[in-house]
Amino acid sequence: MCNILMITPDAELKKTLTNLLNKYFVNVFILPHAKTGPEAMAIAKSHQPEIIILDLTLKNENAYSCQRDLLASHPNLRSIVIDKEENCKNAQTAIRFGAIDYLVQPLIESETLNSIHRAIISLNQVSLLNHRSETALPTQNETILPMIQYIHDNYREELSLDSLADFMHLNKNYICQLFKKEVGMTYISYLNQYRVEQSKLLLRNSDKQLAEISETVGYTDPTYFSRIFKKITAISPKQYRQTYKGDFIPADLQQLL
Repeated sequence: MCNILMITPDAELKKTLTNLLNKYFVNVFILPHAKTGPEAMAIAKSHQPEIIILDLTLKNENAYSCQRDLLASHPNLRSIVIDKEENCKNAQTAIRFGAIDYLVQPLIESETLNSIHRAIISLNQVSLLNHRSETALPTQNETILPMIQYIHDNYREELSLDSLADFMHLNKNYICQLFKKEVGMTYISYLNQYRVEQSKLLLRNSDKQLAEISETVGYTDPTYFSRIFKKITAISPKQYRQTYKGDFIPADLQQLL
């Protein structure tokens, strides 16, 4: 699950973003809304945001100070900033502070969705932007969210549809149908994609052997893990490591100031 914090005094902007998140990203959790920097800091202390969507028009305060303070306590935080009108200086500052994107109102839906999508995958999570079923209704389904959170919390273990059904106290056939309808892919497909995303992080940032990485992300058979990895990414784990090793750099507050 990916925790998203919106920081804006603009009720219409909040409504627009909430509608987009609920419609296209069923595996995100929208944290309580913050209208000011201090409110955002208070929420962040107890809710652990992973992505912030920051309105640069915060009243009577410097929005970048808010971003800086949040980064101090959450170094791997991803941010998307939104401006009232295009401003070259603001765009440059946003980039310097490590923002995923700089958007201008009125928001263009495709650009906003792609920004959120990039922020999610940069956290090594699965973005469902291009996977949701066309027939699925906009939702933050009270049944689906615990399922996805269960996968994120337990992906290192041997997870089966039966174990998920036991956890949810629901019939596994019902779970299978509901997951496919709401998420746009099967339970096992989502689990495999999430495991592969976590393995990418280890491949880039550690010297662990493939067998150890395979076991760490929930696969007891390294050969099977390699086959799943290549099916999802089109390259082998070894090729991925050779290409991307060292490219993931957590946000460093000292470099941003």
